[in-house]
Amino acid sequence: RCAGRVEVFHAGRWGTVCDDSWGLPDAQVTCRQVRCGHALWAPGAAQFGRGSGVIWLDETNCTGRETHLAECPARTWGRNDCYHGEDAGAVCSGEQGQVRHGQVRHGQVRHGQVRQGQPEPPHLHLAGGRHRCEGRVELLHLGRWAGICGHTWGPPEAQVVCRYLGCG
Repeated sequence: RCAGRVEVFHAGRWGTVCDDSWGLPDAQVTCRQVRCGHALWAPGAAQFGRGSGVIWLDETNCTGRETHLAECPARTWGRNDCYHGEDAGAVCSGEQGQVRHGQVRHGQVRHGQVRQGQPEPPHLHLAGGRHRCEGRVELLHLGRWAGICGHTWGPPEAQVVCRYLGCG
């Protein structure tokens, strides 16, 4: 799959994006921008390795409908309270060969390469429903199925799970 650490080009330098407020809508914009399908997962905590140098974006808050990451509300470029252990990533539905670097108002966005040993998209299923596309969302973690916290769950998250499971 097309996946990796999210980096943006601004003021002549590549830099990372902090995972504070990072979620599926932000990854959706990133995947769209690099023409790599839709977002399946929005890992944080440097799941694709720590970047180096400047951290350009923090508190990114996309709706998921923007065309470019630079259109999303965020702190001022380069202003952050992050370290590279908080670098954001994206896992998209498209394949690596489909990707072209997308232009943004302030530069470009690029993606990392999926390397052996790096995280895969989560293993999800729906439990307790009348058919495979109905039920409670469960995640396979350390060999056991467990429910996920629904505190911030809403229609955008449900749509991603449904697409991921091939349920519409």
